[in-house]
Amino acid sequence: MIHRAGMAVFLVSTLAGSALAGESAASAAAAFQAFWARAEGRPFDVQAALWDRMIEAPRRALYDAAVWETRDHPDGGARKARLLRQRFDAYRRLAARIPAEERALEQALPGTQARFKALFPDAPARPPVHLVLAPGFDAKSAVGPDGVPVLLLAVDSLALEEADLGVLLPHELFHLYHARRAGVLNDGVMPGATLLLPLFAEGIATFVSATLAPDRTEGQWLLQEDLGALLLDRLPELSRHFLADADRLAADPAHPEAFRRWFNASPAGSRGDLPDRTGYWLGLQVIRHLARAHTLQEMAAWPPARAEAEARGALRALAGLPQTVP
Repeated sequence: MIHRAGMAVFLVSTLAGSALAGESAASAAAAFQAFWARAEGRPFDVQAALWDRMIEAPRRALYDAAVWETRDHPDGGARKARLLRQRFDAYRRLAARIPAEERALEQALPGTQARFKALFPDAPARPPVHLVLAPGFDAKSAVGPDGVPVLLLAVDSLALEEADLGVLLPHELFHLYHARRAGVLNDGVMPGATLLLPLFAEGIATFVSATLAPDRTEGQWLLQEDLGALLLDRLPELSRHFLADADRLAADPAHPEAFRRWFNASPAGSRGDLPDRTGYWLGLQVIRHLARAHTLQEMAAWPPARAEAEARGALRALAGLPQTVP
């Protein structure tokens, strides 16, 4: 999900009872305030050094594994510097909103988790959810330093985009559950996975948001109003177009254009009349089609190979193409 703190930097949420449990000595907001009190107005290299010492160092393993994913991006120093420079600039107008965003998350998480567990009774009572400070994403599931899937919620990014927590939290809690239940890691982008897997994973996560937040609109469930305006009469056409890309790798550094075409934002106007992140909309239609014959709980348990096969079959049906025999 588009698809984020030193002293102890974050709250490690167990989502038990009515409040976040397992709190560190300082919350994400308190850690930010300590950092920004020393970093505001300083040159970037000084700010970056303070960030490294005060924000990342106390949880180096988590930041390396889950925030920056250094195993998969060992040369990401330039990207990190670019993102931090942009974020430090944003902090000048964002600083006062971070404590309020943290409080909103603390208040929203327990109730959302209770509703989520009612939908998926086998979901853990204490999922590993970390509130962090991070540029580059608002929320994402990732693999922690111990190899266990975790969910990261970037307090600063969520405040910046004024995220609808009623939609975003069920979506992201499902990605975490999906990783643990079916082995669909990193929002479906796994080594060897085709584009069919993120199509399925994002579609079912959006379906969960629609189930747990039924008072929202299609555009709100998809976190993008122009996606909600897509007409269903385009479904056969878009299904056929996706099938042409379906066997491309989801994670392919040499050829990332197919994933970007369906799941990423782009420069304005570069895709003609096709909205950014159309794969999310199409994935939701795929899950709605599959839900005619399968329960949500059944689909959530499908291993990656089954999920890809079912998504392919649904796309062929939606495109009006004959089904293939496995």
